[in-house]
Amino acid sequence: MILNSIEEQQQDRRKPESSPRAKNGQIMELPDNRLAGTKAGQWIGMALCTAVLAAGALEQLISNRPAKAGTFAPDWLPFAAAVIAAAGIMRWNGHPQWLHVQRTLRWSGLFLMIWVANGLLFDFLAMAGLIGDPATGLRIGVDWPAMATRSFALAVAVFLASITLARPVTMASTRSAAWYGYAAFVLALPYPVLRIWWALGGTPGLISPGAAGHGLAPILLTIPWLLAAALSLLLVSPQRWKPRRLLLAAGWSATAIVASIAPAACWSLITRLASGDQTGQKGMTIWVFCLFYGSWLLWAIAAGAATRSYQLRSASL
Repeated sequence: MILNSIEEQQQDRRKPESSPRAKNGQIMELPDNRLAGTKAGQWIGMALCTAVLAAGALEQLISNRPAKAGTFAPDWLPFAAAVIAAAGIMRWNGHPQWLHVQRTLRWSGLFLMIWVANGLLFDFLAMAGLIGDPATGLRIGVDWPAMATRSFALAVAVFLASITLARPVTMASTRSAAWYGYAAFVLALPYPVLRIWWALGGTPGLISPGAAGHGLAPILLTIPWLLAAALSLLLVSPQRWKPRRLLLAAGWSATAIVASIAPAACWSLITRLASGDQTGQKGMTIWVFCLFYGSWLLWAIAAGAATRSYQLRSASL
């Protein structure tokens, strides 16, 4: 009997934990998921990165592209994103310092691939004939080489997300992780606050009267960002009464939607400022676009971090 009890205790000690648990305010790290740990998974990721490189090179070689093709990212971005993503996918060794660098490369590659994929939604809308040239009213031609690059970049982003988000960060403090939600809440406010101010008769940032819209239009445009602000606060602290799956689905969906727009919007603003054009558009001064686009980009980062933190901290509830 004594020997049996000793053997049972030793077996219990050897059993791995099935889920991340908070210990002393910290989140323990789990091993890599199956996809990232297999050679087949690594070669799939490398093949997708190679496809991004090839499509990006083909995009640069083709000259007869649509005149109205949007510029959502710099020309060198697909190549840099593919190299960084490939370095994050391959496992060179198991040294702790390299694992930390690899984790950083994965997150960087994920962000860059999402940026490369910006504009894919507009490609599908142009292909369906749902958007056109506002000056002529004619349909905009589809930029097929760029669409191929963005499609492969989206595939790499999904692959990186599957292996990166399946692995908790190393010993992340639950107390320090809560501020992501507060940061996302603050970053969600500039757009609705300014829109409501305009609806109430304020004119900060407006060049011409009525540029912000008339009637309830400015108020209706604030609803998505007011919901984003509320979602940010719900992600601050995990509690049993909160619908975990619903919050995670809302958090990741909102992050993906804003992340598919904000980097391209910021890049278009940067290229415009770099060209010396500091005049406003649509009856608004340039600082309004800097505030809006900048807050969107930072909100996507903060919301993604808040959702990830909530996902890890609520797993043991």
